[in-house]
Amino acid sequence: MTNRTKWNIVVLLLLIVFGYVLVQFYLSTQRIRGLVTPLEASHEERANRQIALISQELDNPFWRSVEQGALEAAANYRMELQYMGPFRIDADEQMKLLEKAIASKMDAIILQGIGTEEDRLLIEKADLLGIPVITVDTDEPGSKRIAYVGTNNALAGQEMGRLVAKGDQDRRGVIGVLVGSLDAANQRLRLEGFKSVINTYKGLRIADVRASNISRLQAAQQTEEMLREHPDITTLVGFSSLDGIGMAEAVARLKPGQVSIYAFDDLEDTLTAIGNKQIQSSIVQQPYQMGYQAMSLLNGYFAGKSAAPKQYTPISVLTEKEVLAR
Repeated sequence: MTNRTKWNIVVLLLLIVFGYVLVQFYLSTQRIRGLVTPLEASHEERANRQIALISQELDNPFWRSVEQGALEAAANYRMELQYMGPFRIDADEQMKLLEKAIASKMDAIILQGIGTEEDRLLIEKADLLGIPVITVDTDEPGSKRIAYVGTNNALAGQEMGRLVAKGDQDRRGVIGVLVGSLDAANQRLRLEGFKSVINTYKGLRIADVRASNISRLQAAQQTEEMLREHPDITTLVGFSSLDGIGMAEAVARLKPGQVSIYAFDDLEDTLTAIGNKQIQSSIVQQPYQMGYQAMSLLNGYFAGKSAAPKQYTPISVLTEKEVLAR
């Protein structure tokens, strides 16, 4: 065998070994990629799910609490939350934000039911596009929403009625009522529930019902007008979060210590007023839980799980005793 032949054989063997190494390297790379890609895809799929939370009012403390609950759940489920809302209560602006969320092809939408045909049609449009919608705080019955998460507002109103009746030992009081909005479905349900209890007591009478537009200033103004027009009012009831504080301010100016006040929610100023005996008690909702639970339902929905159409969050009653114990 000549030297040239030997050299050719050596080169051939080297090429074979080199080719074998390349093939093994390629196969190993593919196996690693096959293991890593599903994990990356799964993570990316979850992380890329964009959830819109449309609030009634951007910086309202109640809605900020809903946002905080939703944010914590979003982090746990590797979703991304986009919180939005009008600067002041504006149903038309809420509609525009809903339209924008649908046009942006969000993966899901959480919103307050507005109670209009246009709202229901937009929810139906989202459903047709495969975008699940969950209502919080206020339901949108008859719509294509997959679930409602929030207070049973009719029962909350009834509980308020029982509190007032219990507080008025003689059952002969005259009542002034504030609601956040006369058009909001949750406020109407609370008022209806309240009336259903108060009307069972012949001596109790509702003298006036007004809207505060969820404004502390307007709550105070409306209360002052009620007290001037109905000087026999002995009890004031507020069904939105800023009503109690506004009522307390008005009573302090016009009839200090002469009117019993019942509020809604647990803002710091409300708690302070309860501790100072300016407010008798307050019915407290769970907005943080609403946000968290809504996101949890969406996580289950994406996993193919069904949910009950109404998911009621609990309420509690805060009195001076509970406030001082905090």
